[in-house]
Amino acid sequence: MNTKFFKAGLIPAFLILISFTQSLIAQDVQGIWVVRHSITSPEKVRRLITFASVNGYTDLFVQVRGRGDAYYNSSIVPRAHLLPKNAYDPLKDIIPLAHAKGIRIHAWVNMYLSWSARKLPRNPEHIVNKYPHWVEVNSSGKSDLEFVSQNGRNGREGVYLSPMNDQVNNHLLQVINEIVASYQVDGVHLDYVRFQDRNYGYNRDGRKKFLMTYNVDPITLGNGNGSYWYRLNPEEKEKYWIYWNEFRRAELSRYIQRISNSIHQINPAVKLSAAVKPNPEVARKRFFQDWPAWLSSGSMDFVVPMNYAVPANNFTHSMSMMKNERLPLDRIYMGIATYNQDSSTSGSKIHYARNAGFNNLVIFSYDTYEKNPRYFDQIHRNLRK
Repeated sequence: MNTKFFKAGLIPAFLILISFTQSLIAQDVQGIWVVRHSITSPEKVRRLITFASVNGYTDLFVQVRGRGDAYYNSSIVPRAHLLPKNAYDPLKDIIPLAHAKGIRIHAWVNMYLSWSARKLPRNPEHIVNKYPHWVEVNSSGKSDLEFVSQNGRNGREGVYLSPMNDQVNNHLLQVINEIVASYQVDGVHLDYVRFQDRNYGYNRDGRKKFLMTYNVDPITLGNGNGSYWYRLNPEEKEKYWIYWNEFRRAELSRYIQRISNSIHQINPAVKLSAAVKPNPEVARKRFFQDWPAWLSSGSMDFVVPMNYAVPANNFTHSMSMMKNERLPLDRIYMGIATYNQDSSTSGSKIHYARNAGFNNLVIFSYDTYEKNPRYFDQIHRNLRK
């Protein structure tokens, strides 16, 4: 080797260049969801950061909006009752601690699901009490508020806001924008950004939008024409039913694009993601959550399918359906559950996901570690492989 390069100091510079280039190579994401009650004190936050750092987690999806409340200082959303009465701000606390360890923070925001207790909130200022006309309505014209007040949750997830109500979507966009403008988050992670089920979407605001476009009230499509001024034959009903399904899908997709445009105007570096139903076809047709289209259009940076099935064949089937969409696999971070299966079964899903080409993984959730730290021994062994 020519010694003049050593004398000129070029070899060290060359080695530095190699090191820098290697650092630009994308690292596989190893993420974990963190439910809101795990960030209610400085002690909990520091314990979380230590856990994440020691075990090689690259991304934390931290729930900062649970049930219409805020785990951060907000001028829009009421402060969560689980937080101390002082001015403690978990999101402000956790970001610099995580960044010092090279860990990214995604603000996990529950969108339409806004209440899930058996009784309605006592606080008259809670969003479902203050704006009852924002609440979701089913095809029988019954509001989620009626279900809870009469029968508790009764097997339902809880009270949803309507994805078809413009005031709802304007409010939620303000919530997201406030977080992005006020905190140095690396990402915004949307949860429950879907319809409650295929028989939902009948909030008056959504019905009016469809009626103004097609001159048909969608609530008549499933329940007979009743006393309406028009009558549809079966063929017409089928046609407008298809239109109604596509209308709901398109409304949600347009809103995702709007969120993306808005947050990237504030901070272009922030990544937008969503927790989504794992089977793309079911997500698209039953929940009107067309996440493959969100990825294809660029309105979503990546998605995390909640592939929580216990049987291995169900887990792998969902991954096959995802691959059939022919999307970049590096923009699909596989969600793996711990709450409903033993650690060996959960750990094996890491192996299945990587074998299928899904190298970016997100574990649900840190809750399991808090309840049983030894559970994660197997998970971490599989992650290190």
